Amino acid sequence: MSEQNKVIVRRLFDEIWNAGPCAGLDAKIEEFYAPDYVADYRPYAPLRRGRDGIRGMVERAWATYPDYHEDLEQLVAEGDKVAVHLTISGTQLGNLGPIPPTGKKVRYQEMLILTIRDGQVSHQRGIPDNLHLLRQLGLVPDPGNP
Repeated sequence: MSEQNKVIVRRLFDEIWNAGPCAGLDAKIEEFYAPDYVADYRPYAPLRRGRDGIRGMVERAWATYPDYHEDLEQLVAEGDKVAVHLTISGTQLGNLGPIPPTGKKVRYQEMLILTIRDGQVSHQRGIPDNLHLLRQLGLVPDPGNP
């Protein structure tokens, strides 16, 4: 089960997150995400529920970073859980929430714990390194580069 879940997660990132805007997104979301899917990125964002929630997340990522990409650094699976360490990169050419486009290239990390049920992601808990992201955008001072 754990190895099968890792295969699902690798495909999910290849076929949705790293595919860029493409026809067939709805079909891919239906394949990989459960109807009652929940994304939990609190306190950074409200809970997002259902396939519309994930579609919005994917479309916002592509609108913010047209060259959006996620590199899977590590996958660890046990039972119905897959822990993912990933690196996100892209050039911020669209709004990032209230932050207007900066044109800056960013590269930051995120940790995810995905729950897989019946071959689909039913729950996602994400912890992005937003401080590093904001430093790269020039919005927070970097103590390492005075």
